[in-house]
Amino acid sequence: MKSGLIVGIIVLLIVIGSLYYLYDQGYFFSVNVVGLNIKYVGTTLSIFKNVHETAYNTSISVHGGQTFVITIEFSNNGLLPVEITYVNVSSPFTLVSTTPTLPITLSHGSSINLSFDIRAPMKSYTGPITIYINGTSEF
Repeated sequence: MKSGLIVGIIVLLIVIGSLYYLYDQGYFFSVNVVGLNIKYVGTTLSIFKNVHETAYNTSISVHGGQTFVITIEFSNNGLLPVEITYVNVSSPFTLVSTTPTLPITLSHGSSINLSFDIRAPMKSYTGPITIYINGTSEF
C-alpha cells in the first residue's frame, strides 16, 4: 500500500514539475506579431524625412519569453549624414540588443541593415510592434 502511495506522489511531482517547466518556458503563452510600426521620436524628427526603411520578419509567432529578430534596412536619401543614437520597442516587448551596436552613422546615399533582438512578453499577445528610433544630424 505504501509503495503505491510513493509511486503516486512521484508521478504527481513529475507532472507538476513538467507543467511548471512548460509555464516557465512560455509554452502556455502565444505571441503573434502581425505588423510593424516605426516611429521617429525626439526633437530631431525632421532629420529623418529623407530616411526610408524596409522591414523584414514582420509576421512572427513565438512562445512567451522567447527572443526573436526583426531586421530593418535604413536608407539615407538626404543630403546630410544621420546618426541613429537610440532605439526602443513598444510594451510589452523588451529590446535585448541591436546589431550593429548603436550609435551608428548613416551617410548620404548609404543603407544599413539593423537587426533588433526582441524578447516576447510572458503573456499572450496578438498585434503589431512599434520600434522607436531617435538620432541626430551630423553637420
